Amino acid sequence: MESSKIRRFFTNIICALVYNKHRRKTLRAVLNSPTIRHIKFIKKDLKQPLRRVKMFVGQQTRNLIIGVNDEYIYKFPLRRDNSRELALREKRVVDVFHAVSPIPIPGVELLDYDGHIVRKYEFIRGCTLRQLSTEDVLANIDTLARQIAVFIHEIARRDPAQLRDLKPADAGAPGFMYGWFQGDICDNFLVNPETMEITTFIDWEDNMYGDFSYVFSAEQRTPRRELMNVVHREYKRLYYGDKN
Repeated sequence: MESSKIRRFFTNIICALVYNKHRRKTLRAVLNSPTIRHIKFIKKDLKQPLRRVKMFVGQQTRNLIIGVNDEYIYKFPLRRDNSRELALREKRVVDVFHAVSPIPIPGVELLDYDGHIVRKYEFIRGCTLRQLSTEDVLANIDTLARQIAVFIHEIARRDPAQLRDLKPADAGAPGFMYGWFQGDICDNFLVNPETMEITTFIDWEDNMYGDFSYVFSAEQRTPRRELMNVVHREYKRLYYGDKN
C-alpha cells in the first residue's frame, strides 16, 4: 500500500510537467500500472521477441492499450468495476457481427490475467476519421460516407438470436434508424489515408440496440458533421431502397 502511494505521488509530479492533456493521461496510466508485468505477460503469450511496443489509453480511460510488433493489440483494464462484463459482451457481439459486417472486424481473444480479462486483437493499420485532415475528409466525403452508411445499414438491420438477451426488454424489431449500432463513429472507424478505404471498425464493447438517430447529429464540428450529413443521406437511400 505504501509503495502505491509513493508511486502515485511521483506520478502526479511527473504528469504535472506534461502540458498536453492526452499525453498526460496516457503517461499517468502507464506510470500507475504494472507495465513491466504487462509486457512479460504479452511476451509469454506471444512466445516471440517484442520488437515494437506502443502504449495508449482507451476511451474514458477504461483500458491501457499496448500494441506489439504491429501485429497484436492487448487491452488491459484500468477500471475494475465492470471490465469483465464489457469484455464478455464485446466478445459475444464481435463473434456474431464478424460474419456479416461489410467492413472487417478484428476478432477478440479473451485471456486470463491475475483473475482479470485481457483482450487480445489482431492489429489492423489505419487512422481514425478524426485524425484525417479537413482537406482529406472533404475531398473524399462521398467515398467515406458510402462505406459508413453501408456498414450502419447492414449492422442495424440484423436481429441475431444470439444477442437478443442484450436488447432492452421493450425493444422492437429493427427499423429506420433503429437497431444495433455503435455511436462513436469518428473514433472507431480506421481508414487507410492513401486509399480512403475503411479498414476496420473497432471497440464493440459499447454496441447497443435502439434508436441511433442521434449518431447523425452528434458530431458538431466540421468536416465531420458534413460527413455525417452525407452518411445520413446514403443510409436513408439504402434503407428505403431495400423497402422498394
